[in-house]
Amino acid sequence: MAVNNSVQSGDFDMVDLSEEDKVAAQKYLSENGIRGIEGFLAERLDAWRKCPLNIAITGDSGSGKSTLINTLRNLRAEDEGAARVGVVETTRIVQSYSHPSYPNLVFYDLPGVGTLEFKKLNYLAQVNLTRYDFFLIISRTRFTENDLWLATEIKKIGKKFFFIRTNIDQDLYNEKIDHPKHYNETLILDRIRENCLAHIRIVDDTANVFLISGRITYTSRFDFPNMCTALLRDYPGLKRHAMILAMSTNCKEVITAKVDILRSQTWVAAAVSAAVATPPIPGLSVMFDFSLTVGMVIFYKKQLGLDDESLTRIAQIHHIPLYVLQDELQKILPAHFFTAVPDFVISLVKKQAVGTATEEVLRYVPYVGSIICATVSFSIILSVLRNLLNVMEKAALTLIDIVAERSVSDDEDDDEPI
Repeated sequence: MAVNNSVQSGDFDMVDLSEEDKVAAQKYLSENGIRGIEGFLAERLDAWRKCPLNIAITGDSGSGKSTLINTLRNLRAEDEGAARVGVVETTRIVQSYSHPSYPNLVFYDLPGVGTLEFKKLNYLAQVNLTRYDFFLIISRTRFTENDLWLATEIKKIGKKFFFIRTNIDQDLYNEKIDHPKHYNETLILDRIRENCLAHIRIVDDTANVFLISGRITYTSRFDFPNMCTALLRDYPGLKRHAMILAMSTNCKEVITAKVDILRSQTWVAAAVSAAVATPPIPGLSVMFDFSLTVGMVIFYKKQLGLDDESLTRIAQIHHIPLYVLQDELQKILPAHFFTAVPDFVISLVKKQAVGTATEEVLRYVPYVGSIICATVSFSIILSVLRNLLNVMEKAALTLIDIVAERSVSDDEDDDEPI
């Protein structure tokens, strides 16, 4: 029985600004005119960074909570700031771990229900259940009565949760060693899934379980991509936008969700750029905010894992020579995209035909004003950013394919599980 959570267009219900923001933009224009609209819009481009995101991860000692927290933060156990991973109990208090790049996203490592310090009677009060947006209930083997009790309590307060079965890579390795003649990965995973569902559907007859490794080298394997898709889709609506932008790009599903949001915001960036247009750059006849546009491209690079820091980290984690990644990406994006973003932006603007987006810009008039929409720079920057995102998405997905291939080959070549 497989979990089907493939990303479909519209899964994340993200369209430009929210209706509330659109109304606010119209009200701003009616009260203030065009003056200052760029500040109003720019504030909304960055508002997601101020949105608190709190995810609780709970389970018995040794279930793999710390490993998963590190992976979701794109960290290895030996990295600075990583959650401590060990074979002995490491969670005796509620501990919080911020995402290193997006500190508004915080993961909380909760002790399992029924430990000496966190007995069932006082557990809910001790962990302050209402402070978290979402819960991941982790188990290394079978979900316990305490896990099911906690899921019931979470449902009572109207919060959402997932059941996650970890260490699947180790289970498969053991099966392969013990029963090499009859080893069948698909059948083994189906058996584990059905066993888990038989227990968890006692408390929720629609619940699914996600079978994952938890290790950072396995983010393209098993149910990890499905888990990310479901988390982003089911995250509380008002915070979903921020959650998507704050997630690490460790699987295709996250990249697709990020691009959907970034693409829906391009008109906002184009409007801000056009509203604060500066004198033309030598060699260009278009007036636009050059620094802001360069900044958006740099932001896109980091969001999609195409910046130098992200590429170097991927190379280190997955033991892939950096030049291999660079060579593959430069088949899609030119070299100066990686080495000289300002020059790259200038080249894009030069190539972009004037008026490319004029047919569709009129629909933005009620929100940013006819003066801005009528400018050549709005039309050009809108087209530049949208076309660039299409190419960057292709490059980011190619990067995931390279990592996935390495993960599978490591499985086949190694005698020990990674």
